[in-house]
Amino acid sequence: MKSRILVLLTALLICIPSLFGQSESSSSSNTQTQAASQDQSQNQNDKDNQNDKDKKKDKKKKKKDKGSADDVTVPTTFSDAVAQDVLQQLTDGLEGHSERLMMSAFDDNKMDGYLNFEDQIVAFFQRYDSFRVHFRISQATTEGDKGVVLVDIEMEEIPRAGNAQPVRKRDQMRFEMERGKKGWKIVDLRPRNFFS
Repeated sequence: MKSRILVLLTALLICIPSLFGQSESSSSSNTQTQAASQDQSQNQNDKDNQNDKDKKKDKKKKKKDKGSADDVTVPTTFSDAVAQDVLQQLTDGLEGHSERLMMSAFDDNKMDGYLNFEDQIVAFFQRYDSFRVHFRISQATTEGDKGVVLVDIEMEEIPRAGNAQPVRKRDQMRFEMERGKKGWKIVDLRPRNFFS
C-alpha cells in the first residue's frame, strides 16, 4: 500500500510541474497576445492621430494657399475697378444688413480707431432695420501706396421702429484704400459719422 501511495505521489509530483508549466505558458501566451493586441491598437491610434494632424495641417495650408492665391489675383495697382469692388462690398454689407460683410471691407490692422468705428457700426445696425445705398465714384487717384476715392453717396435708412420715417442722407465721402494680405481694404473714411 505504501508503494502505491509513493507511486501516486511521484506521478503527481511529475504531473504538477508540467501542469503549472502549461498554465504559466498559456497565461504567458495570453499576456503576450494581449500585449501584441494593445500594441496594434496603440499603433492604429497613433496612425489615426497622425492622420488627423495631417488633415488639420492640410486645411491650414489650404487656407494659407488660398490667401496667397488672393494675393496673386488682387491687382497691385489702384484703379476705379478696385475702388468699385471695395465700395460694392461695403454696399452689399449694408443692404444685406450684415455688419460682418460691411466690416470686411475695412482693414482692422491699418485703420486708426477701428474698434471705435466697429462699435459705431454695431449701434448703427441695431438702430436701423434696413438700408438702401447708391454711390457714384467722382474721382479716384493714387497717393503713394494708397488709393483715394471721392464718392457721391446716397443712403436711405429704415428705422426699426415701425412708425418712424425713413432717414435719407446724401454726402460726398473720401475713402482711403491700401492693398494688404487680403486685397484692397479701406483704411480711412471721412466723414465717419455718415454711418451713425
